[in-house]
Amino acid sequence: MIIVGEGEDQEPPDDFLRKSVRDTVLNLLGDYRYLSKGYYVSLHAEENGCVVYPRRFLRLDIYRAPVFIERLKKAGIDTPKICVLRDPNPEKCVLVPLNPFSKNSAKLVKTESQYNRYFKSLSMDYHYLVVQVCAEGEVEEFDFYLGKTKKSNNWIFRRIYDIFGVPIGRILAEKDGGRIRPFYFMPLMKAEIDFGFLREVLNENWLLCRKL
Repeated sequence: MIIVGEGEDQEPPDDFLRKSVRDTVLNLLGDYRYLSKGYYVSLHAEENGCVVYPRRFLRLDIYRAPVFIERLKKAGIDTPKICVLRDPNPEKCVLVPLNPFSKNSAKLVKTESQYNRYFKSLSMDYHYLVVQVCAEGEVEEFDFYLGKTKKSNNWIFRRIYDIFGVPIGRILAEKDGGRIRPFYFMPLMKAEIDFGFLREVLNENWLLCRKL
């Protein structure tokens, strides 16, 4: 297996992109959006006939909140109620962008003035739809590494990895007591990746890298 990333003992992405490869590839760059370096690493591996995680088409599902949530629901994972809106409907909620230019831009809304400001920003002056998440509990971030997080060993995170095969990201979820209800998956930049924890996860169980 070739592990491509920017941590110690990982294949640098620029080196990987310059050579022909014939192996299983684990892409740990953390940002797999269209035209990112992570996108091109997966594309290069696919063009060389490799099995690669993540596959390019899966990241299209995971970064789009309505699609992400719908696939979780089909897998039996509880999620908060959402609405996809063209026009504002102010309430206490979390607003999530659908415009293609946002990164990690979810906004927790507590007042009507916040709502109107965030909605205008995330919709890019009302040109794009916005996802409104009705989260009743506390909203928390979980940095996600091959189905593991430091904050929780809840089975849901392992299941998300099984469904999507995307190895690294940040998950927004509603947390109410012991219940975790995920609703948004975001990329992680190099400066945000905990390489020490990532190394622990890789060393702990190589079955995390198995073919889905």
